[in-house]
Amino acid sequence: MNFLIKEYTKNEQASFKTFLVFSFFVLLVLIIAFYVFSEFWRVKIIEVEGSTYINEYQFLEFYNSSILTIEDDSFRYIKDSDQTVDYIKHEKIFPNELNITIAHHLQIAEITDLRKSIPTKVVLYKNLFVQEALLENDVVSVTITNGPVDEGFNGELVTLVMTLLNFEIEISEILLVHNGSSLMGSYRGIEINFLEPIDLSTKGSAIGELLEKTSCVTEVTFISINSFITDCNI
Repeated sequence: MNFLIKEYTKNEQASFKTFLVFSFFVLLVLIIAFYVFSEFWRVKIIEVEGSTYINEYQFLEFYNSSILTIEDDSFRYIKDSDQTVDYIKHEKIFPNELNITIAHHLQIAEITDLRKSIPTKVVLYKNLFVQEALLENDVVSVTITNGPVDEGFNGELVTLVMTLLNFEIEISEILLVHNGSSLMGSYRGIEINFLEPIDLSTKGSAIGELLEKTSCVTEVTFISINSFITDCNI
């Protein structure tokens, strides 16, 4: 009989401990939920910077939401819908202010295509996306007068510009003309014959110092992907 009473007491104690643990976790969850969804921690101020056309109106859904539940991934829908967006990050200023920074891909070139009866003008971005857009930074000017144009041409333009940005060159003063078979360029009186528009990164690296340091007015003609002839002293 005493054995049964002791066994019953042990079971009762175990059940009571289980109840206490369960009650503790329930209370903890309630406290966390109250903390997260409390009016004190709801977004009241949103500041957006880094973009000329994406503003706080694109983030209205976050007003009055818990600031504690917002992460960078919360803004993925904007990045997915706008291919010019490189990344979006945010900073929380507690208790209720959200600062959002938007970075767009670098604009590389403004391309004018004269091959159609009505010329078109588009902007090429670093990620190879192309669209009609206002210029947000200095770009090279490219004119296509004849075709066909190789599918990799835009990629070549990106590598050329990214290479030339390593030099002290005014990118906006570089003019390029693609006539369907060769690429001609000019920069402050220097005429450049790139020959075929391939390996432009290597060619850009080869003439970068010339464009950066010389005031010589001359013609530059490539004879290989990394060699050219010119009358200027480098």
